[in-house]
Amino acid sequence: MINPELMKLLETNDVLDVLRDSVTYQLQKIHNVERTSEGRDWHQELPQIVRAKFDNYKVDYEHLSGILKLEHEQIKNEMNKGYYYWRLLRSACNTYRNDLAEYDQQLNQEFNLKETEAISDNTVLNKCIIILDQHVIEK
Repeated sequence: MINPELMKLLETNDVLDVLRDSVTYQLQKIHNVERTSEGRDWHQELPQIVRAKFDNYKVDYEHLSGILKLEHEQIKNEMNKGYYYWRLLRSACNTYRNDLAEYDQQLNQEFNLKETEAISDNTVLNKCIIILDQHVIEK
């Protein structure tokens, strides 16, 4: 049984939207590797075992993205099967938060725009990460 704290993340639309956005962003980053010659070269130069792992993550994130598009009850059923997708969610959320903070800093430096909570200090995203950090590892 998955920790109930994790399952609560799936109950509200704003949290579910953040989880979907995080996975979509992670997939976009993975897909961007294929879109440039530098990315394709980098991918080809990876040792076979690492390249296979990278390719597996791509497939797994695509599957997770599909899960998060299901109805609430179906999402909960799928996510209750194990911790692997929760670990992927944790990774995606951390990547998303870190890149949003970096983006916010760039906006500040380039255009003198103030940092915004929605970008660099997204409360919902931070809450998700705290819960994922506490409960994502199977005990």
